[in-house]
Amino acid sequence: MRGAAEPHRQVAERMTDFQQDIVKILLDKGLLGLIAIAFGYYLSRLLEHYRARKSYELFVWQQRVDGIRRMMELVTSHYEALTGFYDVLDRLAEKYPEHLNEDEAKGAYAFIEQYGEFERKIKALTPLLTAEVLQAASRYVDETSKLTDIVKGKFDRGKPSREDLLWALARFQQACGAVIAAGPFAQPKIEQGCSVS
Repeated sequence: MRGAAEPHRQVAERMTDFQQDIVKILLDKGLLGLIAIAFGYYLSRLLEHYRARKSYELFVWQQRVDGIRRMMELVTSHYEALTGFYDVLDRLAEKYPEHLNEDEAKGAYAFIEQYGEFERKIKALTPLLTAEVLQAASRYVDETSKLTDIVKGKFDRGKPSREDLLWALARFQQACGAVIAAGPFAQPKIEQGCSVS
């Protein structure tokens, strides 16, 4: 056994201090390299997770903006139909409880049917909308549903004025604009007062 250990001892004795320092430096650098590789791997995983999360948030934001746009189209077209029907509702309110003639009744019931379709489409979009937009849409629907009540012969909630309807539309549009302008990573700043002219 002595013969086998002898060559190692001879090699160690033959290594100079310089050579031993070289081996220590190589081992030290190798260990630092492994630490750098492990840290780089951890950092790249962390950055990849961050990028994936932001990408998902951006995707959700794009879906929300698309939902808000579709909702704005629905509400705007509904408002246009509603203003065209507003005068018919005046006549209905004046003649009720008398019965309307067939032509006037047909328009009133078409309005109720259209309103039902409007509500179904809104419900389909609600998962995509923010709380601010939903709250403004709820106020708009509340105001416009008073007109549907009038068609059905329920006058207890009163009839909103054209200005009330326009104000509800303006608040809805302002909430939609504020949410879109805030961007995907910020909270919207919705002003309490907006003017309608």
